[in-house]
Amino acid sequence: MKLTELSDVQLLEGLKSLVGQGRAVLARLLAHLVEVEERRLHLEAACPSLFQFCVQRLGMSEDEACRRIHAARLVRCFPDLLVRIERGELTLSTVGLLRDALTESNYSELVEAAAGKTKAEVQALLARQSPRPDVPAVITAVSTQPPIPAVGAAVVPAPVAARGPQPQLSPLSEARHKVQFTASDELRRKLERARDLVRHANADGDLAVVVERAVDLLLAKLEKQRFGKTSRPRAPRDQGEVAQVPSLPNPPGVQGMTSVPRATRRAVFERDGERCTFTDAEGHRCTATTWLELDHITARARGGTDDIGNLRVRCRAHNLLHAERTFGRQHVGRRIRERRDPSQRGYATLAAIPVQTILREALAVLT
Repeated sequence: MKLTELSDVQLLEGLKSLVGQGRAVLARLLAHLVEVEERRLHLEAACPSLFQFCVQRLGMSEDEACRRIHAARLVRCFPDLLVRIERGELTLSTVGLLRDALTESNYSELVEAAAGKTKAEVQALLARQSPRPDVPAVITAVSTQPPIPAVGAAVVPAPVAARGPQPQLSPLSEARHKVQFTASDELRRKLERARDLVRHANADGDLAVVVERAVDLLLAKLEKQRFGKTSRPRAPRDQGEVAQVPSLPNPPGVQGMTSVPRATRRAVFERDGERCTFTDAEGHRCTATTWLELDHITARARGGTDDIGNLRVRCRAHNLLHAERTFGRQHVGRRIRERRDPSQRGYATLAAIPVQTILREALAVLT
């Protein structure tokens, strides 16, 4: 039946029914997202994060994915939210506002107070319960406001600066982009000094040239540190002939990056295209090019070596997935907690040692 053939009552009743069905579907969708993340199925689908999975595999927009993921993770802590969302007592917007305020102790009271309220009403509720200090009085420079046009005159669009925050990076044409950010006074002085020092090669003082040259130097430094790149690379030799980089404590979450020879590390990253190599059952490869780590196919703890054939590039999420498959999720979780809190390993940390003891030991070394 066409909508135009429905009576007013039928049209409104049908609309109300669809809204109710939408709430029920939303609640089920959030429950599915909770279970997908719990089972690590987004990683199995070659996505480094649940956000990428929602955007790339489910076709959600970035904003749509963010709001649903935030709500799903809150639902994991407070499953009762699903019922309230399905009933229409809470919306995604109000759940997002409550996300940072909800605790085990205030959940019932706060959710009851927010049920059925609009976004503005929930914001007022939170402001009453957790008042914040007044913002400081400041004076900022703004662009000159255009004169008010006379009646009947063409309306002139407001200048870009008067329309609120703009994207930090936005395309102007196919090969040109606008970059926008707020710089500290110290950074301003650095930029001006750099511009003065490269005037011989940048007579116009174009800041884009200065920034590009600075970023080139930064990239060279970071690629050398992370990927072992060098302007004079040496081919990797047999493992026994290559001097090992001194084994240093790895920062939390980083595994096996300090004891692999630079030449080997460089060869692995070049071979894998500086991108996570995880591939799902359908042949989709993970798109992550950040938080990259070297992963041992056969773990060191099980006799794996640092040979090129036993190494691959994985993003941190898929590296963790491989570790959980190899050693078990509980074991890996315990080791991560121990790394973050050394006191859980069974020996005291410096924070637990009295200051007097530390000073006494230090003086003993000096004398």
